[in-house]
Amino acid sequence: MNITELSIRRPVTTIMLFVSMVVIGLIASFRLPLEAEPEATIPFFFVSLPYPGSTPEEVERNLLRPVEEAIATMPGIKMMNSRANAEGGQIQVEFSDWSRDIAMAASEARERIDAVRDQLPDDFRRYYVQRWSTSDQEAISLRLNSKEDLTARADMIERSIKQRLERLPGVARVEVEGVAKQEVLVALDKDRVSAHGVALNELVQKLQAANFSVSAGQITENGRRLRVQPRGELLELQALRDLPINNSGTRLSDIAEVSLQPQRMNYVRQMEGKPSVGVDIYKERSANLVELSRAVGDEIKLLEDDPAMRGVDIEVAYDSGKAVTSSLLALAEAGAIGLLLSVIVLYAFLRHWPSTLMVSLAIPICFIMTLGFMYFTGISLNIISMMGLLLAVGMLVDNAVVVVESIYQEREKYPGQPAMASIIGTRHVAIALSAGTLCHCVVFLPMMFGDMNIITIYLSQLAVTISFSLLASWLVAVSLIPMLSARMKTPPAIKSPLITGLQNRYAKLLRWTLAHRGWSVAGILAVSIISVYPMTHIQGGGDDNDPDEINIFYQWRGAYSKEEMGKEVARVEEFVNAHRKDFHIERVYSRYSEQGWAQTRLYLSIDDREQSKKIEEEVRKGLPQSARAKIGIGWPGGMGSEGQGVRFSLVGDSTQTLRELADDIVPILSRDPKLRDVRVDTGDANTELAVQVNRERAASYGFSAQQVAQFVGMALRGSSLRDFHRDDVEIPVNVRFAGSEDYGIEDLSSFMVRNASGKEIPLLAMVDVNVNPAANSIQRLNRQTMLRIEAGLAKDVPMDQARKSIETTLEGVQFPPGYGYTFNGAGFNINFDGMDQMKSAIVIALVLMLVIMAAVFESLLFPVAIMSCVLFSIFGVYWLFWLTGTEMNIMAVIGILVLMGVVVNNGIVMIEHINNLRRRGVPRTEALIEGSRERLRPIMMTMGTAILAMIPIALNTQTADGMPPYYPMARAIAGGLAFSTVVSLLFLPTIYAILDDLRSGTARLVRRARGLPAEQPVAMES
Repeated sequence: MNITELSIRRPVTTIMLFVSMVVIGLIASFRLPLEAEPEATIPFFFVSLPYPGSTPEEVERNLLRPVEEAIATMPGIKMMNSRANAEGGQIQVEFSDWSRDIAMAASEARERIDAVRDQLPDDFRRYYVQRWSTSDQEAISLRLNSKEDLTARADMIERSIKQRLERLPGVARVEVEGVAKQEVLVALDKDRVSAHGVALNELVQKLQAANFSVSAGQITENGRRLRVQPRGELLELQALRDLPINNSGTRLSDIAEVSLQPQRMNYVRQMEGKPSVGVDIYKERSANLVELSRAVGDEIKLLEDDPAMRGVDIEVAYDSGKAVTSSLLALAEAGAIGLLLSVIVLYAFLRHWPSTLMVSLAIPICFIMTLGFMYFTGISLNIISMMGLLLAVGMLVDNAVVVVESIYQEREKYPGQPAMASIIGTRHVAIALSAGTLCHCVVFLPMMFGDMNIITIYLSQLAVTISFSLLASWLVAVSLIPMLSARMKTPPAIKSPLITGLQNRYAKLLRWTLAHRGWSVAGILAVSIISVYPMTHIQGGGDDNDPDEINIFYQWRGAYSKEEMGKEVARVEEFVNAHRKDFHIERVYSRYSEQGWAQTRLYLSIDDREQSKKIEEEVRKGLPQSARAKIGIGWPGGMGSEGQGVRFSLVGDSTQTLRELADDIVPILSRDPKLRDVRVDTGDANTELAVQVNRERAASYGFSAQQVAQFVGMALRGSSLRDFHRDDVEIPVNVRFAGSEDYGIEDLSSFMVRNASGKEIPLLAMVDVNVNPAANSIQRLNRQTMLRIEAGLAKDVPMDQARKSIETTLEGVQFPPGYGYTFNGAGFNINFDGMDQMKSAIVIALVLMLVIMAAVFESLLFPVAIMSCVLFSIFGVYWLFWLTGTEMNIMAVIGILVLMGVVVNNGIVMIEHINNLRRRGVPRTEALIEGSRERLRPIMMTMGTAILAMIPIALNTQTADGMPPYYPMARAIAGGLAFSTVVSLLFLPTIYAILDDLRSGTARLVRRARGLPAEQPVAMES
């Protein structure tokens, strides 16, 4: 007894089974977490090595190289990216195994760094090892606006905003940017230090030993165990001022000013030319994004009524919770429209409301069952999984339509036996339905079980939702639909003149094509040759940047203060504000830092990609020229963003050689019409005061080179003490000479150190001082020095063409031995690495589908005929993309992957029906004509529902923030289905006949070669 017979004999059990699954699905659907995108733990971690006041060369030599050598021994490292600047170093370690436990890897990295801690500078305080997941992005961004200057109100923001938001459930941390943090500054007076005879080395030792808290073990007293903890922590500023410096009674207040004051900010962020304070809220990984968004919104309303916040306006700059809700609602609306259109198509063909509702019932049942499955498998309701559900909407009725059509055909043979008609009708199409559903699901296997990366993680959620919903539709089609059909009255025979006439004309056309195979083959070749044109004229690998934003970068020619940088930023803002209406600018936001990066972001009031590109070109042409910086369109290089356009890296050993190569390559690439704003990531050379310790002279005075370097660091950079505690708040304590940021060579001459014999020695006597050119930052790739070059794209130039153009140029460059270039190191590029991976996955999917169909038909030739539908569908994708100007990107290729399972489904059902007719003794030509004629109506129904369900999504070009556009996926499915349906209906019977003759001819040749008599022509065996 199969599923169909069981469901017909036990109708109450069948109904209760589906009711139970629907109820469970409904309950689970309300508990599904809403997210922006699937959570993916990327297999890499960051090592941050803060070392402010240094130089890139010093950071690279003393921090990066020792830490790189320690980490490099970890197994499975795919890539190591490092960067050194004047504020410290950063190392990004990427692993090849995506299943690796990154928490354990980060812990192992900490152990290895701790093992080489003695090789790092003595005044290097702490490092950070951080791992990252897609859920670690800021969930909500707030912007504080006020008429008064908020940059100096850090205490109010800390207590009234940050601490209150951190207490909300689901909040992991809150970061504030744009306000100056408090510090205890010990500003040493150089003249008073000399007048009191304080030696620099003694001062360093006294200050570093001044503020401590250590454990000294435990003692036993009267049977009690007491912990001994000597504390020398400074609890008041006056205690720090009274700190004795030497044996003659000199106190710190005699040679320095000690004060609690805001730290100097080396960066600026401003909105519309006014200082802006940003508050970024990060959620816990298990927290519900929408609930967190609601809780933060309620807290903001309370904050607005707080007297401490009077005069401060809190603006929600970005709320991913609301963005997710609105995006999902937009997708749901598109799905509802598609569902309505599908029902209309079904009724137009069936003309029987009970039958239409019975078939349409498959959509909500499968939809709810899939939501329940997602809950139990831990899949959240996000943009990707929702997209999978909507792509499946038009396909969920396919199996039901085929079963109903087959049952109604059997009803005509068994008018008084509806149960038998349901069983026989379902049995005739059961194998074809199973094979078609398997082909739907198997296309995703190469991506789900292939090399894991961000695109496979995302695609797995798409695949799971589509596959389970289609498996649910198969279950409904072979159980619920036959059971309901057996208890439903046979609908009156609807003789639609349009459909009947269409079927008759189609049969005549098929008879002609089968009688004139030469013309049919010529038609197939003509379609294939003509389709080459759109395939070669489609742009690919496009830019997925937000069309409502334009980013302006500044590449500084030297090191400038934030005041000087602000003048250049102001010139750019003045230009864009003068053309505010022409450029459709809503807001202008700028950030710049003395670390060497700056950006101005223009928020546009339009969301049209083509218009945005035109405005971008106008902005590029009108940007003011500057002697201090190169200004262009794109992201600033030093911010860690992957940015816009294309980038590659020059790699080698010598930074100087790499700069010389870049000086030759950048002008060549700048002349390429496909590229814009070609630039080196790090900026041009800067000048620095280079202090080199003379080891021999230092040793002759009784000092080691490391001690002298420490004295120089104290003189120029200062030193950090243990944090000062004030009202449960840790405040950093920094000691530096007043005006040290402006010190020159002559200032070093007055610093004296005292050796063990008590003799004072000038610090300058043990060092060599020079003014040398230096880079703003030094980059390294896999423990080799790297220089990154970035370029924007010209208008209407796809990224793949720009990349090929760069490769062609670089192949003509003569690189010195040991030097070269690479496009690695810029992360996983969804439009290149993902596209290549998808192409190989499509090939493997085609092979898997061929295997399934060969097993169904017990033949290798009939599956080849069906696979021609896939070729025609790909032609259709390119035709629609060419007509609509859609770019062939990764989302379109995913659409092709989904499309392949749909088109072979119709081919399988048609070929299986033709073979059934031949098994009954119908001649081949008549079986081809009659079988195709009978399959015309269900094919038109299934294709109509699938195509119309895609139209609302295909027309909606709005995309969620940070997500690639998904309308190319829907357009690929709609265009491929439409073209493949028309061409396959016309030519598939001819291809079948040709392949069948080929099989028969081959069999005759084999029999003749073996000396056997010719086989009599018989009908196909069952």
